[in-house]
Amino acid sequence: MVMLPEACTLRGRVAVARCFLPLAMASHLVAQNPPAAAIDWWSEDSTRIAFVRAHGQPRTYPHVVIWSPSDSLDPRWLPSFEDSLAAGLDALRALIGTPRPWQRIGNRPVVIILSPGRFISHATGQDTVLIALVHVRKGWAPFLHEAAHELLAPPAPFSPYEYADTLVGEQKAAVFPFWLSEGLPDYLAQSVVQTTGFREGDVFEIGGLGKVDSTCRVRLSGHPRRGAIAARIGGQGRLEALYTTEREQVAPTYYACSQSFTKYLASRIGLSAVVELMPAIPSGHWLAQLETRAGAALPVLRREWLAALNIPDDFPP
Repeated sequence: MVMLPEACTLRGRVAVARCFLPLAMASHLVAQNPPAAAIDWWSEDSTRIAFVRAHGQPRTYPHVVIWSPSDSLDPRWLPSFEDSLAAGLDALRALIGTPRPWQRIGNRPVVIILSPGRFISHATGQDTVLIALVHVRKGWAPFLHEAAHELLAPPAPFSPYEYADTLVGEQKAAVFPFWLSEGLPDYLAQSVVQTTGFREGDVFEIGGLGKVDSTCRVRLSGHPRRGAIAARIGGQGRLEALYTTEREQVAPTYYACSQSFTKYLASRIGLSAVVELMPAIPSGHWLAQLETRAGAALPVLRREWLAALNIPDDFPP
C-alpha cells in the first residue's frame, strides 16, 4: 500500500494540489485507485455527540452552546475563543434577521460539538453542528458556515435527504439549488468575518469576500471539470463529485463560485431577499421569487455574473 504524505491526504484543503509525487508512483496510484466512493457524513453523529457529552462540558450563551471534551484544547485559549464565537453567532443571527417565522431552529441556540476524529465538519439539521477538533487546532473550522445552515433551515423536510420516500428525495434533489444552500452560508459567514474579525476557517482558501470573485474566475477558468461545475452554479441538482471521494478535486472551485454568485445576487436584490428564498425552496417557488425580485430570468442573471467576472460562458460539457 502506497502511503501519501500527510499534507496530501483527504482533508478538504486546496493544499493537496501542492503535493508532487514521482511519475511512476502517481501512475501506480491511478491504476490502483478504486472508483469514487460516496462520503458518509452522518452515520457516526450520535456516537460523537454522546462521547463529547459524556467526556466534556458545555459553555452556554444565549444563542449558542459549545461542547468540548475535557483537556482537548488549551484552557488558556478556549474561554476567549468561545466568547468570540458567541459574538460571531450573534452577528450572524443579526445578519440573517433571526428570528424569522419560518426558521426551524426557532429561539433555540445552535449547539456546537467539538469532536475528536477526522471527518468533514457539518450541520445536522437538528440545531447541532459537529466540528472536528483537528480543524479547530489548525484554524480550518467553518463554525459560522455550519451554524448558518442551522439558522437558514426551514421546517423539515427541506434538504432532499430529509424525505423518507427515496423517489421523492431523488426528485427533490434533481431540482434543489445546492449552490445556493452552500453559497449563502459561505457569504454570510464571510460577511461576519469582514465586520467582526472572527477567525472563521477558510476551508478552501478562497480568501474572503474581497477575493472570492477573482478566486472563482481563476479556478473555474482553469479547471478540467469547469463545464460540469459551471453548469451547477445557478443551475439545479447537485454536482455528484462533491459527495464522493473526488470531493477535493471540485469543492474548492464549486464553493468559491457558489459564494461569488450568491454575492452577486445579494448585490442585485438585497441580502434579506436572498435569505427569504430558503423557505421557498421545498415548494419550488424560490425561482419565481428570485426572478421577480431581480427582474430577470436566472440564466440571464448567471450570464451577467459571469460577464462581470470576465468569465466566458462557453464551457465544454
